[in-house]
Amino acid sequence: MDSPYRAWIDFDGTLVVPNLAVVLVEEFGRNGTEVAREVDRNLHAGRITLREAWEREVAILPADRLDEMAEYARTHAPLRPGARRLIGLLDRHRVPTAIVSGGVDFYIRPVLEREGIDWPVLSDALTRPSPGVLGVAHPHGHPTCRLCGICKAQIVRSNPTSVSVFVGDGSTDRYAAEVADVVFARHRLLTYCRGRGVPCQEFDTLDPVADWFEARLDGRGELPLARGRGLAESKCPISQELAASDRSAGLGTTP
Repeated sequence: MDSPYRAWIDFDGTLVVPNLAVVLVEEFGRNGTEVAREVDRNLHAGRITLREAWEREVAILPADRLDEMAEYARTHAPLRPGARRLIGLLDRHRVPTAIVSGGVDFYIRPVLEREGIDWPVLSDALTRPSPGVLGVAHPHGHPTCRLCGICKAQIVRSNPTSVSVFVGDGSTDRYAAEVADVVFARHRLLTYCRGRGVPCQEFDTLDPVADWFEARLDGRGELPLARGRGLAESKCPISQELAASDRSAGLGTTP
């Protein structure tokens, strides 16, 4: 029987402990620590978008050290505690699961291969606009919005007949959280959800996520009720559209 759930799991700081995107920039980039801090300040002050932030950081990575950076990621990214239990549970019950990351696939895939995780990866991708120069492509971006490199909100809403469960921790996850049916949040995403009134469940290890799935997949927990999704005041067009749709249907929106 097909699972009624779909799981969407962020990578950096969620499935793995470190934010590898930042670690690689600081470890390998030219003036990496200074650039990473400046980008972070500008991003959270609203002076640049998520897309612009990652493009600036990728630009300082050394094109001739990609293999070295991939190997560094493979050996320096422990899974978050509880991850193996969650992975086994989702695979055993055949819950469709994908990694949705605002990072780049060249460092994500070596970690997944190390762990034998065979999930689809939806992320940005490296380009080489000129010899010795790295850029970033956005194959999963929104067709018109340029806020985010990857449109996690669009991805989470790609199968509206399933219960979408999103697990994330950071700035690239906020709009996915606004439109998902069930949200697990930590770190900056938790602060964002609480500030915006987006219903979420806190996690540090991934055991609470596994507990939630285990109860429902074993028939001990109820399927969550649909809720009004989206925020009318969101910057994300997917979130805005859902809020408007729910409002017109008389369902209300998330406070």
